[in-house]
Amino acid sequence: MALQSAPTHRAFAPRRFAAPDPRADGRRRLVRLDADTVAIARAVAGVPMNVTVPTRAYRGVALRLVKARGDGFSYEIRLVHADPDLSVALAEADDDLDVQAEWRLWARALRLPTLVERDVGRDEPDRPMIGRVAANGPAPRRRGKTLAARRARFLARRKVGRPELCAPVAAVGELFAGWRPDR
Repeated sequence: MALQSAPTHRAFAPRRFAAPDPRADGRRRLVRLDADTVAIARAVAGVPMNVTVPTRAYRGVALRLVKARGDGFSYEIRLVHADPDLSVALAEADDDLDVQAEWRLWARALRLPTLVERDVGRDEPDRPMIGRVAANGPAPRRRGKTLAARRARFLARRKVGRPELCAPVAAVGELFAGWRPDR
């Protein structure tokens, strides 16, 4: 299967393509893919089967290494489901940069996380995740707070007083009415 162009935006036209399926009659199945559903049509032992699965039921879009050759590697982009029979191969390519761009485009268009197959049959998220949400590093809190030793922003607008202009205080008799130092 050649590299299919990934959709460039989330509202894309449905795509239909044939995908390899080792258990199906004729070793292929027909896949219809749009932003919300994946429809798989195949025949097993002469029995036609049509399965429609919402895209949110898929775990993510995985990038996996298919084989290593002398001049490079061959990659596959796959829509991964908990049931391996419902997983769909989206594209296959040899170029590292193109396949990474297509992988991220598919994930963005289908609103699914990006997964990487580091061990055979075990997909893990490309980035750290909390549940189904990607966890990034903390964002900078406020602009201008790069140095902790700086004054607060509202104090930075004030001018520091000059001691030579201040009147000297000789002695303070009473600060507050009814205050006594012996308490």
